[in-house]
Amino acid sequence: METVKVNKGRRFLKRGDKIKGLFVILQGSVRAVSKNDEIDMEAGSIVGLMESASDVYLCDYIATTDCIFYGYPYRNTEDYKKIFAADEKYVAVFTMAAMHQAAIMLGRYESFLKSAQTYYITLMDFYGEYEKLCNDYQVQVKPFPQIASVPPVVLDEPIEKWTMEYYRKMASFSLKYIDQFLSRDYEVGIGEIQNAVCWMRKAMTLIEELKTYLQVHKELLLSSGADDLFHLYFGLAKKAVDTGVDLEPVLVKISEIMEYCRGSHFFTQKLMDARFQEYESYDFYEQVELGDTDIWVEDSQEEYEEGIDYLEQILTYSGYEEEKANEFRSCITEYKNLPDRLATTDDVRKLRRQITQGFYDIYELAFYRTLKKGKVPVSVKMFLNFGFMDEELAGEDNTHSLHDIVAELGVCKADNVFTIYEWLMSIYRGENEPSRNEFDMDYTSYLNEQKKTGKITAAQVKELSEDRHGKVDFEMKNMFVSTNRATYGKISTFCPILCEDDVIGTLENMLVTADKANSALDGIRKVDFSLFYREVGYSDPEHDLNLEQIQKEVLPNIILMPNAGTKAMMWQETAGIKRDTSARFIFPVFTVVDVEELMIEVAGRFRWEMCRKIQGVRWNDITEPSLTSEYNDYIQYYRKNHDLSPDAKEKIKNSLTKAKNNFREVFVRDYHSWVRYESKGSFRLNKVARDIIFRYCPFNKEIRTMLHANPMYREIFDKYDILKERKKRHTELWYDRYQKKGGEINEELRVNWDFYDL
Repeated sequence: METVKVNKGRRFLKRGDKIKGLFVILQGSVRAVSKNDEIDMEAGSIVGLMESASDVYLCDYIATTDCIFYGYPYRNTEDYKKIFAADEKYVAVFTMAAMHQAAIMLGRYESFLKSAQTYYITLMDFYGEYEKLCNDYQVQVKPFPQIASVPPVVLDEPIEKWTMEYYRKMASFSLKYIDQFLSRDYEVGIGEIQNAVCWMRKAMTLIEELKTYLQVHKELLLSSGADDLFHLYFGLAKKAVDTGVDLEPVLVKISEIMEYCRGSHFFTQKLMDARFQEYESYDFYEQVELGDTDIWVEDSQEEYEEGIDYLEQILTYSGYEEEKANEFRSCITEYKNLPDRLATTDDVRKLRRQITQGFYDIYELAFYRTLKKGKVPVSVKMFLNFGFMDEELAGEDNTHSLHDIVAELGVCKADNVFTIYEWLMSIYRGENEPSRNEFDMDYTSYLNEQKKTGKITAAQVKELSEDRHGKVDFEMKNMFVSTNRATYGKISTFCPILCEDDVIGTLENMLVTADKANSALDGIRKVDFSLFYREVGYSDPEHDLNLEQIQKEVLPNIILMPNAGTKAMMWQETAGIKRDTSARFIFPVFTVVDVEELMIEVAGRFRWEMCRKIQGVRWNDITEPSLTSEYNDYIQYYRKNHDLSPDAKEKIKNSLTKAKNNFREVFVRDYHSWVRYESKGSFRLNKVARDIIFRYCPFNKEIRTMLHANPMYREIFDKYDILKERKKRHTELWYDRYQKKGGEINEELRVNWDFYDL
C-alpha cells in the first residue's frame, strides 16, 4: 500500500491502459469517463474496481479535486489475497466499496432504462394527441413517417429487479455488518467483489445501449432542423388560429413538450433556446405567459364605482360553466337571504358546502386565467387575495376599502411573506415546492402513493413530478383548502367568501401586512434568539475541514389566507427533508387578534415540531435529552416530581385539562408565558418548566444580563454561559486551524460566530 496524491484536473489513469493497481479514494472526488457515460466517484470508492476482472482500464479517471489515494498493486484476482493478508479488515472494506459502487451503477442503469421507456411512451402520446387535435380542429395531419420506425425499448438481457434491490440493500449495511457477514473469509469476499464487478460491467454496457437508443430517436421530438414533433404542433397552432377555435389545448401540449425537453436533459440549452424562441415570440391572439407575470403591477388602478356586479365579473373572467355559474349565483342569493348565516342546521351546512366547492372551483379557473396576457379586473384581484365575491355580503364600506387595499397590495409582500395568490404563483414558477398534505405527504410522496395504488403509472410519476399545474393543483386542494378553513377559526360555520359579519372595525386595521408579520417575528427573535437557528454541516475538504456543525438561521415563510380569521397555524417546520429550509406559517390576511400573540403560539408549536423532526422516533425518549423528551417526561410524571409544590402540580393539572391532554399545547402555553412574562422578570412558570425551556429556548444576552441578579435565574444562566463558552472555544480553535490551512471566514461562518455572542 502507498499513499498517492493527484492534483485537480489530472487524468491519472487512461482508458485502454493495462491495469496496474486499485486506488481507494481517501479525500477528494474523481470522474470516471467511459465511452458513453460519466460517473462521479466520492471518498470511499475504489478506482479500478470495475476493471478488476479484466486486463485494462475501461474509463479515463480524472481528479475533479485535489485527491489522496491509497494505492494497491493489482494485476489479477489473486492479488486480492495479498491485499487482504496485509490487514483482514480490508475484506469488508473492499466488499463494502464494491456493493456501493454496484448499487450506484445499477441505479444509473435503472434511471436510464426508465428515461428511455418514458421517452418512447411520451413520444407516442404526443404524436397520438397531435393526430387527435388535427381531427378536432379539422386540420390535415402532416405526414411524419419516421414515427413508425421507432421501436419500444427492448433489451436482450435486461438486469432483473431483484439484482438492483439486492445491491441497494447490501449498500445500506454498515461496515461492521459486512465484516460479520463475510467473517473475513478471503474467498467469500473476493466472490462478492467479483459478482458486483460483473453486474457493474453489465450495467455499463446496457447504459451505453440505452444512451444510443435515446441519441438516435430524441431528434424526433426536437432537432436542429424542423422535422420533429415540436414543429408539427407549432404548425398546427398557426393553422388552427385562423379558424377562430380555442387554441388552449394545442398551446398546452406545446408547453408540455417544452417542459419535457427542459426536464429530460436530452437536449442542449442552445438547441432549446434556438427552437423555442420563435414559438415564444410568435404573436397568437393570446399567448400563454411562463409564470413571470405580476398582475398587481399596473400603470393605472380602476376607480371605485358603485353598483358593479362583482360576482358577475368574477364568474365571467374565470370562465365558469354557465349552468354551474347559475347554480352558484342561486346559492349566493339564498345565503344572503338567510336570517342567520351562522346557523348549524343541516340545510345551512349543505348550502355552505355547495358555496365552498364552487368557490375553490372558480378560484382555480381564475388563477390559471391570470397566467395569460390581459388586464385582470380589480374584482378578481380582490377575490384571489381576500376571498371577496359579493358587495352585499362584504358590505359597501368594506368593498370600497378592499378596492383601495388592492392598489397598495405590496404592503402584504416581502421575501418571506406571501398572499395566497403570490404563494401559488411561487409554486407555479418553481420557486417553492408544494406543502405537505393532511397526511404529512409531500408532492413526491403523494405521486408515489398514487403509483402504488395503481392510479397512475411510473411514467406518469415522472411526468407529473415536473408538472407545474399538477403542483399548484396539489397545493390548492390540500394546504389552501385545509388552512383557509382552520385559520378562519370557526370551522363549523366556515364560508370562504368574505362576509361583513367577520369584519370587526375596519379592514385597513385588520390587514396583516408584511411589516406587522415580520415585526411580530422579530419581537420573538429578540427574546428567543435561537428560535430559527439550525445546526447544519459545513465542510471544505480542500482546506482540510471535513465536517463541523455550524448554526444557520432560516426564517419561515408566512402565507396569508384570504379570510378574516382568528387563528394561525404552523403548517410545516421545514419545506422538505433538509433542515435548512424555511418553515411555513399560515395566517389569515385579516384578523382582529394581536398578530404578536398569534406569532408566539405558532413559534411555540414550531419549537416543538422542529425538535420532533430532528429527534425522529426518539422524540419522547428521555435517554436522548431534548426539549420534547424532557417536557414529555416532566408532564407525564409531574405528580411524582418532588421539585414541584402542590400548587404547581395543580396548575399543571389545569393546563392539561385546558389543552385536552395534549402535551405540545401545554408547552405552547408555557412558551407564551416564557416570551411574554418570564423574559421581563415576571415569574409565571415553575422551577422545572423554567429550567427545561431555558436550556432549549434561552434568552438573548441582553435579557440574561438584566435578569442575572435574580436568584431564580442565576444558576441556570451560569451553567448556560459555561456550556456556551466551551462551544465558542471549540469554534475558535477550528476557525484558527481552518484559516491556517488557507480557508476564508465567509458569511456563513461569520453568522455562526456571531451566534455565540447573542
